[in-house]
Amino acid sequence: RTICATIHQPSSSVFEMFDDLLLMKKGGRVVYHGALGKSSCNLIAYFRAHGAAPINRGENPGTWMLTVITDPSSVDDQGNQIDYSEVWKESDEYKALNDQIEEAEDNPDDDKKISFESKYACPKRVRQRIVNERLVLIYWRSPTYNRIRLIVSLFIAFLLSSVFITNRRPAVSSEAQMTSIFSTIFISFIIIGVMSITTVLPVMLKIRDVFYLHRAAGMTDHRDLNQALAVAEKRFICLGSACFCLVFYFTIGLELSFNKFLAFWGFFTFNLALYSYFGQAFMCSVRGMATAQILNSVFIGINNFFSGLIVRPQYLSGFFLAPYYITPGHYVYEGLIVSQFTGDYRLVTTNEGSEYDDWVRALPAEDRPYCPSAQPCEETQYCCPTDCCGTVEQFMDSFFGGFFNAGNLLQDILVLGLFLVTARVMTYYSLKFFNYTST
Repeated sequence: RTICATIHQPSSSVFEMFDDLLLMKKGGRVVYHGALGKSSCNLIAYFRAHGAAPINRGENPGTWMLTVITDPSSVDDQGNQIDYSEVWKESDEYKALNDQIEEAEDNPDDDKKISFESKYACPKRVRQRIVNERLVLIYWRSPTYNRIRLIVSLFIAFLLSSVFITNRRPAVSSEAQMTSIFSTIFISFIIIGVMSITTVLPVMLKIRDVFYLHRAAGMTDHRDLNQALAVAEKRFICLGSACFCLVFYFTIGLELSFNKFLAFWGFFTFNLALYSYFGQAFMCSVRGMATAQILNSVFIGINNFFSGLIVRPQYLSGFFLAPYYITPGHYVYEGLIVSQFTGDYRLVTTNEGSEYDDWVRALPAEDRPYCPSAQPCEETQYCCPTDCCGTVEQFMDSFFGGFFNAGNLLQDILVLGLFLVTARVMTYYSLKFFNYTST
């Protein structure tokens, strides 16, 4: 078996383990190539024959040879400093080595031909498992990326939802209260998403640059790393989302329903995955951190503006509807809101003259049973404390102009899945075609 190793300044015991040596000086220029011999006798004899100072008793040959080729006091008979790379090109050893190479090229020995059944030393399945385990270990050993991220998620979840802890899920809400809940849900998925996409960049940069070296050495390829990145990240995405939702969902007072909690967790997990995977894709697509941060900023800005709260969809028209429909945050936000408030018949009082008040009063009488003017209070399931009330579901329909509705949930899931595939494809081809380091 042949072992090739790169070493800079070995100890004498390590140096004696080598059979042959390729010695280069600054600039990658060869100064010696050949067998070391017993106790490095061949190496020492070569340099002594070309003007090197004698080696001292007990001196490490590895240290001595480096001193020889860098010593400015080494001069030839004419007083010129010896350039051992030029000496090597004129030496008999160099000529003999070239003769051996030419002989091997002209008359190859098939018995010595090196061939392998496959490009890699192990099958694809085994190689993928090893890369997956390696990436998972790297993630686990990155506490500033993962453990701190989980702790911050728990803190933010409680901080945002605790505003409602003294008035969780009231039977009758005001327009302002419902708007606050919608806004808090929006802020929650934006803040956690921003944290995910910004923290993934430095980790991805290190993994990407190491991958370039491994690919150049023939150890792995882009397919292995792309899948390993998804495997390693998804564990922390699901865990981080679960930690956040368990605190946020029950503290803010959303409905105690397993199906609704599962839907909320599912869309929130989609959000975390989108931000994390697009962060990976951006870092693999461009050369440096600064450019990736610019792409992150654009992604965050679009999700902020066109998700449906800062500018609600009914107020968008023409060209501005296009970014609304291609913004991942729009589908996340719609899923979070619709999955929770569809079928919610708690009352929301109307403010006289508000859009919601006009919207409710414009409904047919049978659709506004909580307005005492339409139906006496004692004949309804709920009692409206003011002149007119609507339901939470009706408030949602009015607030988003009918754009957010339960009929869109399947579409939301499919579109978010398409965005995830897009992020993984971007990462795949970026790893395949780009190389931003010298390997």
